[in-house]
Amino acid sequence: MEEKSKKERLIQAAIKLFAQQGYHNTTVAEIADEAGVAKGTVYWYFSSKEELFWGIIVSGAELVNNKLAKEAEQNNKTAVEKIEAIIRLHISYFKKGKNIVKMTQECSASPGENFYKEIQQLRKVAINSVAKIIKEGQENDELVADIQAKELANFILGAIGGAYNPSIYELEDVEETTDLILKIIFKGIKV
Repeated sequence: MEEKSKKERLIQAAIKLFAQQGYHNTTVAEIADEAGVAKGTVYWYFSSKEELFWGIIVSGAELVNNKLAKEAEQNNKTAVEKIEAIIRLHISYFKKGKNIVKMTQECSASPGENFYKEIQQLRKVAINSVAKIIKEGQENDELVADIQAKELANFILGAIGGAYNPSIYELEDVEETTDLILKIIFKGIKV
C-alpha cells in the first residue's frame, strides 16, 4: 500500500484539527505535528494556514458541483430522479465529509473577501445545475411551473444544507435522511 503524500497527510491533519479545534485555535505547528512533518513543510505546499483552510473547503465544493453537473446531464432519468440523486449525493458527502462540513459551518460567518467571492460563485454554479434539472421537470410537467427554477433550486440546496448539522447530531442513515428530505420537498408538511 502506497504511503500518503506529505501534502495529503497535511490536508487530512488540517481537516481533523480544524474540525476539532476550529480555525483560530489550530496552529500550523499542530497541523505539521499531526501530519508527522516539519512545520516548514506546510509552507512548501501552502502559503498560509488560511490558504490551506479555504483550499479544503473550495475543493470539497468543487467536487460536489462536478457531480451535480454530471447528474444534470443524465438523459436516462426524470427530473424527480435527478433531484433525488443530488439530495443523496449531498447527504452522502455530509456523512463522509463531516469534518469538512464542520469547517464550512465555522467559516461561513466570517470568510475572507476573496474566499467569500469564490464560495458565492461555487454556490451559483450549484444553483444553476439544480435549476437546469428543475426547468427540465417544469417543461415535462413533473414539477410546478409557477415558481422560478432558480428559486426552487436555492430552496432545495438550502433545505439539504439545513437538514444536517454535524455539530448537533450524527447522520446515521443516508437513505433515511434522503427520503425524509424528498418527502418534505415533494409532499410538503400540510395535512
